[in-house]
Amino acid sequence: MMILNKIQSFMAGMTSLIYLVSEEEDRIERLVLAAAEKAFSEKPKFFRWSCLHGLTLGGKAVDNTKDPVAGLSNFIRIKEPAVLVFKDLHMFLKDNPRLIRQLKESARTLRSGRNKVFFVCPRRNLPDELLSVFKIDDVPLPRYEEISSILDKCIKDSTNGDSVRESLTPDFREKLVRAALGFTGTEALDAFYKALLNTNRVTDQTVEMVLEDKQALVEQSGVLEFVSRKAGSWEIGGLVNLKKWLKERGRAFSPEAARQGLTPKGILVMGVSGCGKSLCIKAIANYWKLPLVRLDMGRIYDGLAGPPEEAMRKAIKTSEAIAPCVLWIDEIEAGIANQQQKASGGAEARVLALFLTWMQEKTSAVFVGATANEVEVLPPEILRKGRFDELFYMGLPSKEERKQILTIHMRKRRVDPSKFDMEYLAASTEGLNGAEIEQGVISAIFESASSKTDLTEHILANALRNIVPLSRTMRERIEKIEAWARDRAMKASLETI
Repeated sequence: MMILNKIQSFMAGMTSLIYLVSEEEDRIERLVLAAAEKAFSEKPKFFRWSCLHGLTLGGKAVDNTKDPVAGLSNFIRIKEPAVLVFKDLHMFLKDNPRLIRQLKESARTLRSGRNKVFFVCPRRNLPDELLSVFKIDDVPLPRYEEISSILDKCIKDSTNGDSVRESLTPDFREKLVRAALGFTGTEALDAFYKALLNTNRVTDQTVEMVLEDKQALVEQSGVLEFVSRKAGSWEIGGLVNLKKWLKERGRAFSPEAARQGLTPKGILVMGVSGCGKSLCIKAIANYWKLPLVRLDMGRIYDGLAGPPEEAMRKAIKTSEAIAPCVLWIDEIEAGIANQQQKASGGAEARVLALFLTWMQEKTSAVFVGATANEVEVLPPEILRKGRFDELFYMGLPSKEERKQILTIHMRKRRVDPSKFDMEYLAASTEGLNGAEIEQGVISAIFESASSKTDLTEHILANALRNIVPLSRTMRERIEKIEAWARDRAMKASLETI
């Protein structure tokens, strides 16, 4: 288990104060205890501290240690092998110079021995003067093996454990564990218990129950939401180059690709509004059969999910736990710092730095699908190779692509394209984007229904020609986007630029 190995390395290191960012206090206690028993030749004393009970050993409180300074002072005087899991530190640091001084003294005193203090906090909340005395690490959510062990525990505790175990095929185990990725250990335990309640076998419904819990819990983060893949069929008109690129990289999520270090980064799709950039990201998840999770950059900054950096860290941690998945960031330019914001610092600049570092160094199979309408306002470092695998430009569709788009939207409304002159209709859509073509089809169907006549080519063509296209009202803006993309982006279509 990766996090257990990391805690064991902390035990062997010189730093005595370790700051673990996690909401899973019970899980951290179990891991620290397991690592401590391996690190010491004799069984160490295992202490806990919380604001409610102070310092405790074996469930028994140590007198006069509810003050955090007193609790730390008492612990550093212990000579025999000992480990302390310290909770609630983040609640006491603000305007508390005595505690800050005690932490510095504790780091200096403990450095000469092997005893350690593990601080478990839900977010990073250290003043600058303490950064040098702590080893800081974000604890990832449970991975596949740990979730699988939790599933085994639930089955063992189930009243129908034997029959449930018999029905748990390798395929169902894979589905259940994958469904629970993204949960904390406690959440996974609760979801499995709920799904296995009053049943004597594992079925597809069992998996669906876990997925429903997962969707609700992930969306409680306030910045992530699950998106139905059904909303983005792979049936998209044109985009030959983009489709070819995606098909070639379909093996990027295979175990063999992982062994070769072929971790997918993602793509940035930019271009004219209404040409299907968001639909394209949905279609990628559908085509690769991966969960699609949308990151709302607006919620990152509104403060409801906590400080922006912490909200972004939580979103990254959750998406990595769900991996392999597609992380959709719509209109990324609205949530990433521009040059002026970078220069002035602040939350936008810190979120940008965090996002760029993660994109550059991530090893998890999280494929970032970002869209942008005004890509030229993005800082150049987000566009360079190594952050995204490729930058695609989606412009106005060609005549052949417009015919494909028309066909798709007519079939979706149960209109048979073979009964119409599609060449003529495609010519009637000159200058329209995909969204405008769809709206034209819908308008024509409403018109024929209201007049109680059959839908004809004439009605369709008139509805399409009556649309004032974005390419006319925003001609200068579109020409500017195309000029920017000409030598900087790969064409999503054969005849885009």
